[in-house]
Amino acid sequence: MIKKLIRQAPSSAGLRTGKQGKPKNNKLVSDYFEEKGLPIQPALTFDDVQIINNISDISSRSDIKNLKTPLSRSFFLNIPIVSANMDTVTDARMAIGLARLGGLGFIHQFFPLEQRITEVMKVKRADNALIEDPFTILYSASFKNAKEKMEKNGVSSLLVIDERHHLKGIFTSRDYRFRTDGNLLVSKIMKSMPLITALPGISRKEAERILEENRIEKLPIVDKNGLLRGLITAKDILKEKEFPNAIKDTKGRLAVGVALRLNSDYVDEAKKLVAVGADVLLLDTARAGSTMVGEAVKKIKKAFPKITLIAGNIDTPEEVEFLAKAGADCLKVGIGPGAACKTQEETGVGLPQIYAVSSCAAMAKKIGVYIIADGGIRNGACLAKALVAGSNAVMIGSLLAGTDEAPGILLKKGNQLWKVYRGSASFEHQLDRMKTGSLDAIRNPEGESGLIPYSGSVKSVLDGLVGGLRSSMSYVGARDLGEFWKKGKFVWRTNAGRDEGKPRV
Repeated sequence: MIKKLIRQAPSSAGLRTGKQGKPKNNKLVSDYFEEKGLPIQPALTFDDVQIINNISDISSRSDIKNLKTPLSRSFFLNIPIVSANMDTVTDARMAIGLARLGGLGFIHQFFPLEQRITEVMKVKRADNALIEDPFTILYSASFKNAKEKMEKNGVSSLLVIDERHHLKGIFTSRDYRFRTDGNLLVSKIMKSMPLITALPGISRKEAERILEENRIEKLPIVDKNGLLRGLITAKDILKEKEFPNAIKDTKGRLAVGVALRLNSDYVDEAKKLVAVGADVLLLDTARAGSTMVGEAVKKIKKAFPKITLIAGNIDTPEEVEFLAKAGADCLKVGIGPGAACKTQEETGVGLPQIYAVSSCAAMAKKIGVYIIADGGIRNGACLAKALVAGSNAVMIGSLLAGTDEAPGILLKKGNQLWKVYRGSASFEHQLDRMKTGSLDAIRNPEGESGLIPYSGSVKSVLDGLVGGLRSSMSYVGARDLGEFWKKGKFVWRTNAGRDEGKPRV
């Protein structure tokens, strides 16, 4: 039946054509679709297909430990989930929560550059093997200045140094709890040297031993000349044990992605964001299959050849090839499937997501780049289907917008708690951008605004999604995501089949 459908499909198979009108990549996509058990026509989405189960030697989903997946040849996630770069979804708090659990958060581009830099720095300071630039204060500063700095940065202590960066002591909130004279010098009320310190290069195990034996929370790293070189905290060591699946950079800091503005000096933005620790850059626009985006990708990749660069959104194999040749490591696939997006409704453009992901995956697998399925993920089943179709990860917006970590406003209506969620092209969001000067005029809205039910912690949401994925993998007999993609096949289901699978009690 499937082979018959493929043979009977229009010669173009819904794909773009080349200069002579001949279909481009038609055979590539048709072969890939046949391999996955998908008909070429019609274009299908999540509810139109089911994954076929196999004989499996996996007794329980808990036996599946490895969900590692690449976004480039040098950057990997421990779970295949990233957060949407939307102003009601991702700031530093969401990025921290996701990175601790093995995913990645993308700081949205609607923050001014200075604030994006601040948000990246917040993530980098959250959990550290070694804090290389701990918060400090000069010993000649006033207690008022020290207190203000602590409150601004949300810390309970400051290391006290002299003008040459020698460690002189430590100043904590306990030192000013009952003091009212703001002009009093830090040097008069701090805990002075000698403090318990360690030399640079100390192992994590040895640092933990010193902290525990001396019942202290902070261990300054000081060289033989008395110069402050960093800080290790008991809090960070405990966080490492609590979140063993965390995504971290080479310095032991949580990983974070950040979006660039296409209508800015994006190379300069990238330079400043990479300088403070951004691990992945995202060039995000509604229509990435354009020469303007291609040029931007070339310039950014030329300036930062080692950084993982993602571009999107697209939904055809031609766009994958075009942006990959420009230098993109990973492509974001999906035009219109998001919960707050109405691009398909307003423009008539945008392919159903399983079709789009599979078409793009056919090209991505051929040329050695990676894809993220962006939009349409409602549950663990959608996550599993997106991965079987060929995506390396999924980007999620609405499911995360209702969590504690999302920056959207929390509201109460009756007995129900809600959070504000809005599309980046919504009228409300465009109006806010007009007020801040980041948008010159309101365009035809291609997004919606509304309320999302409050859903608790990001961990609880991800546990549900990942649990569904692991169950799906156990049915297919796959112990990792590479095996899941190879073994996973689809069957096309009818409306009656879809209704049959719904609970009726």
